Amino acid sequence: MPQSRPKPSEIAAEAKRAYIPYIERNMEKCPVNSYLYPDSSMIRIASEKRSKQRLRVAVIDGDPVDVALDWYQYSLKDPSKSQSAAPIPVVNMANEKRAGGDWESGLMAPEECFARRSNLVHALVTPWNLNQGTTAPDTHYPIPQKGGIYSPHVVVFRDGPDHYTLWREFRSLPVISVAPVRRPKLDETGTRYSFEQEKELMMEKMRTVLRIAAYCGNRDICLGAFGVGPIFRNPVSEVAKMWRTLLFHEEEFRGVFANVVFAIESSPPGHPKGGLPDLEVFQQEFDPSNIFHTTYV
Repeated sequence: MPQSRPKPSEIAAEAKRAYIPYIERNMEKCPVNSYLYPDSSMIRIASEKRSKQRLRVAVIDGDPVDVALDWYQYSLKDPSKSQSAAPIPVVNMANEKRAGGDWESGLMAPEECFARRSNLVHALVTPWNLNQGTTAPDTHYPIPQKGGIYSPHVVVFRDGPDHYTLWREFRSLPVISVAPVRRPKLDETGTRYSFEQEKELMMEKMRTVLRIAAYCGNRDICLGAFGVGPIFRNPVSEVAKMWRTLLFHEEEFRGVFANVVFAIESSPPGHPKGGLPDLEVFQQEFDPSNIFHTTYV
């Protein structure tokens, strides 16, 4: 008889009881803390962080956390890149009110699934200056509308919700947590924002992701389908177009990043069936023919 799949609530309880305390006690190279950037519009990207290298973008099928971790491991094995290889930050679609959202329940949303396999929640509620007079454990919440949280060392110790298999070797990566616009009003087609204010706020949150990544010295970044899906319900085609606009046409980010990967699962947990998959929408939007216009002589 096949073994029954563990309940998400049991996995969360085990993480709290055993693995999160273990990481804090034994992994000194991965200090548990986070930095809050309350208003990303105050962030200025230094000119020396820009280059003339053409930005490379890829859209692949996969969990963003796994893709970011594997990307870094691959870089370490490449002799031409190993000396300059740095952990790849991943973006967390954060609950704006509480760290990890409903991660201790059975909710199969991206942040909740990430929290059950890592010490994400512990990092999110631990300010970097907690031992310097800060006593409140949740000073980062609620996350400001134009703010985000940077966690330099989030430790991942098991597979995702398909198996929750424990890893022999724990691995860490930086995490940028920004709360997308939640359930905006859409037009009758369900594919466009009804209100320009909600669209612009969403775009500003996407800018927040990129600003924090750049300010913290990251030239490469792993993004997902930020803000789409059944929890936040932003229109996928609009979100994909906004990412393309920011990365290729907005002067603020010109020359800032070298490689951007959109890791989007073709069948993510908790995602309803039907319609064009988010992965395909992003693949179409970032097709080279849509980005680089060909000139015929």
